[in-house]
Amino acid sequence: MKDQRSGSQVLYGLLPEQTADLRGGIWKSAEWKGAITIDVEDSLVRQRLIDEMSGWVAGGLDPGVVKSLWAGTEIEVVRVNHKQGVRVERFPEVWVCQACRRVETGKKPKVCKAGHDSLRQLHFVGFHECGRLEAPIIPRCPTHSETRMRHQSSIEAAKITFDCPICEKVLRRGFGHRACPCGKSYSDRKNGKNITYNVHRAASVYSPQTFVLINPPSRERMQRITAGGGKRRSLIWALNGFEGSPDINRATESSIVDALMAQGIPRTVAEKMAEVANEEGHLASEDTLGLLAGAPGELIVAAEREAVDIALATSESRALVSDLITPKTTSTHRKVLEHDYPVSMNRAGLTGVDLIDRFPVLKAVYGFTRGGMDPGSARLSRFHGAGSSYRVYADLQQAEALMFQLDAARVYGWLLARGHDIPSARGSRAIREAIAASAKVPSRFTQPEETPSLGEDLLALVHSYSHRVIRQLSVFAGVDREGLGEYLVPRHLTFFIFAATRGDFVLGGLQAVFENDLHHFLNTLIHAESRCPLDPACERSGGACHACMHLGEPTCDHFNRFLDRKVLFGSSGYLAAPVKPAGDDGGYV
Repeated sequence: MKDQRSGSQVLYGLLPEQTADLRGGIWKSAEWKGAITIDVEDSLVRQRLIDEMSGWVAGGLDPGVVKSLWAGTEIEVVRVNHKQGVRVERFPEVWVCQACRRVETGKKPKVCKAGHDSLRQLHFVGFHECGRLEAPIIPRCPTHSETRMRHQSSIEAAKITFDCPICEKVLRRGFGHRACPCGKSYSDRKNGKNITYNVHRAASVYSPQTFVLINPPSRERMQRITAGGGKRRSLIWALNGFEGSPDINRATESSIVDALMAQGIPRTVAEKMAEVANEEGHLASEDTLGLLAGAPGELIVAAEREAVDIALATSESRALVSDLITPKTTSTHRKVLEHDYPVSMNRAGLTGVDLIDRFPVLKAVYGFTRGGMDPGSARLSRFHGAGSSYRVYADLQQAEALMFQLDAARVYGWLLARGHDIPSARGSRAIREAIAASAKVPSRFTQPEETPSLGEDLLALVHSYSHRVIRQLSVFAGVDREGLGEYLVPRHLTFFIFAATRGDFVLGGLQAVFENDLHHFLNTLIHAESRCPLDPACERSGGACHACMHLGEPTCDHFNRFLDRKVLFGSSGYLAAPVKPAGDDGGYV
């Protein structure tokens, strides 16, 4: 059969072993025919995949999977081939007559045994946490070899009644209790070894496991940003508050020395060559990490990696509010840009909101789960490529995005007020160093602690702010919430909201808000209703639920963890009255 779907629709709706409603029927995706390899930076995808797989090991994934990735096992990143498409199969091949409710199995007959031609597919399927998907086994009357599924108002599988349409003998209620052939239980769920039955489109039947990665438009650009000390220079740029752009085109003395020594040149000779190059003005000036220099090595590496992410995201295009002011700008709009925009950003605890009109985002799916969405309730089934390679299904896009930068001094004061021990710091640069040196940001697979660490509080602040932005920005941009995605960079107090084209997104929606309505949007962000319709129950159970903070998958790739309205609102919330600085340099007592 033929049906037209966009790349994003295929990515999230027609993955291998996933069922879909197509042209009045139910089909299962068998394979992406002639899938096209995407040219992506292997190191970025490999590191992210290792992080993801490590998070699933506790959920029953073989630890050897992570080891093989470290050992260099090939990774295939592919996109749909629109010329060849996706091969699908009818599933399940179980048919219910809409006139007499008789059930037929196998290839669809033209009429049921009573002669009616109104057969429709059964929308229930059987599945297990191991990844197995099967058609329900239908009982038949031992005397008449027929079955009828009585009409019911509930979609609960256990309440379905099968009987004989001739003798009316009840054959079974529900689909039975059948153990999965794998014989295993991967969770604490009662009857975890048994096949479960549900409607085929339920999230418990198939939940794609996704990640979003900032990917450079070319490997050449990736090399320019990361080679020759570029990671460190990207970090220095981030610590300086993203002013200008990272000095990625010029090496430093230390990077030249490292590069020459890697080629076997003695250090003394390498240092002399670097010194000559510096005297001739060919090298960029060195910079130190300040308070971050004494941090554990893994925190410095993490801070460098996140700084590179931001450098990659902004390398193609980045427009500041000041760029909107041109000779053609009217006096009225100039006043809005020069006065109203800064005032609203200050009230919102932001030092900048920038437009990225070519945000290089890779949306990827590396596996799926049945029976749940996160490692605490399900087992990951990964995708396999040719040979022993790992396959990742993806969609590479350049989308519109807004980059939100939280006020470092205000975040610092907020963290101190919550009782966290942070090195004393004055000035934006020193504060950023202190936060990056102290924040052990948990992974998205970590369960929040009762007493949050500094890293957990920082992630909760950035994540909660991001969700608040998405809920309000979707209204201003005129799109569904599912039409937007988030990318969090908490160590550098930054997050991106980008246009995810799987939704009904209007091109230019984010740009229109940025150019004309940013002050109105930010004012609404602060003053719109912050209470939850389900309070006080929501507040007592964590301050975040589907009615106030949660977003659907895969818009939120943190399983809706580390969210709390109280970090934003209330007497101690970040969006409450601004914390007053102790001095003109932005230090805090």
